[in-house]
Amino acid sequence: MDTLIRTATTELPRPITLGGGRLILSEPADGPTNMAIDAALLRRAGDRTGPTLRFYSWANATLSLGYFQSVAERDGHPDSLAAPVVRRASGGGALVHDRELTYSLVLPAEAVPADSRRLYRIVHNAIRDAFRDFNIRLDRFADLEIDPVADRSFLCFQRRTDEDLLLHGYKVLGSAQRKERGGLLQHGGLLLNASPYAPQLPGLGDLVDRAPSMEAIRQSLIEKLGAALGSVWNIGELSSLEKAEATLELQAKFGCKAWTEKR
Repeated sequence: MDTLIRTATTELPRPITLGGGRLILSEPADGPTNMAIDAALLRRAGDRTGPTLRFYSWANATLSLGYFQSVAERDGHPDSLAAPVVRRASGGGALVHDRELTYSLVLPAEAVPADSRRLYRIVHNAIRDAFRDFNIRLDRFADLEIDPVADRSFLCFQRRTDEDLLLHGYKVLGSAQRKERGGLLQHGGLLLNASPYAPQLPGLGDLVDRAPSMEAIRQSLIEKLGAALGSVWNIGELSSLEKAEATLELQAKFGCKAWTEKR
């Protein structure tokens, strides 16, 4: 999310009620597969009445370009040149997916807030709440006394927007959205530790004396996001239609060199 929107209030977002939801805990996968699954969940969002929350990780360090970024821009970041590259369906800056916990949240069209930016606030506030239980304070960028700057850095985590979450001044969580007729996808990453492919970006474990485990973080996020979204999560998996859609997305887009390098 890279549009600078300075809000005038720090009032907490009202929770929403989405009802029964599906929780998918994916095995590590490569970049094209992860992006194809997210795209398939969005494309088939209308098949379900409730939200789908997915947590996933990466089989190998991967650079994901924002939808509108030029592949040539990566030459300006030598540390990540050895990593495979994929293009996301969402906008924003490039991300080095390595030592992180990644989430995606998909809502059917009827459950999408009239102002989809509200979903950033709801999800990120739930994440802040989860970290309070670990005695770790994450700050919303808009709540800090820092003037917004239109920073067009190549890497997403060197940019700042209102809903970004910071720890000791370093961005550790950001999210992006893509909206289609059938629903909305919001996905984002929590930096757990600095990656050798982006050593200039410290993660949670680099900034606190004792960081909780990824498993503990994930479990807390599941609980807090369920409360914030008014959902009770049921463990599930991709449907046969979603699997077929993911295969199509992989072949036509995310696994296709021509699509990745189209800009």
